[in-house]
Amino acid sequence: MMEELPKIQELKCRIEYINKLESLEDINQYLEDKDYLVYIITLSGISFGEFRNYQFKLIEDITKLDRLEELRIFDKERELHIWRQSDGKGGSVLKGRLRIDNPIEEAAQCYYRDAKQLLFGTKRESLQNGFTFLKEDRGFGVIIPNSLLSELKDNPRLYLCTRNYLEEWDNGQLSYCDSRFISIEGVNND
Repeated sequence: MMEELPKIQELKCRIEYINKLESLEDINQYLEDKDYLVYIITLSGISFGEFRNYQFKLIEDITKLDRLEELRIFDKERELHIWRQSDGKGGSVLKGRLRIDNPIEEAAQCYYRDAKQLLFGTKRESLQNGFTFLKEDRGFGVIIPNSLLSELKDNPRLYLCTRNYLEEWDNGQLSYCDSRFISIEGVNND
């Protein structure tokens, strides 16, 4: 029997582009005062963390923005995605995109498909300040806040849940145009 293909769904969404991010405090104007997960790439590595009460809880201090390469602050309704891009003058600038699903304000109709990606790591190694390194025997792994350990339950694996957006071309064909992180779960219910 063939596996059923994931269904394409529709919702309203709003996108706002950010031309230049000057400081970490600038982030607050794009987010509500609630709990978010964080995905971060710095010069020293990749990890997950939390953003609560407009404060980061990360394994690494990012007050110096020059170490930041990519940042995603996300929950089930929104994602603030920030990335480093060349400024064309030998330097770089932080740019961004805010995407909100089902906003209260007026929004455009969007097509999407949700997916889950398996994250590396089955063995736990405790780290400082409430973080755990989930690693594989061959060395790959991911750093997560301990709050995500409850997601593991009886399953030693975590899944990154993503929403993949599609746009309609002039010929009626749908093509992927954007994606965002939604959540991290411990059980693959697909």
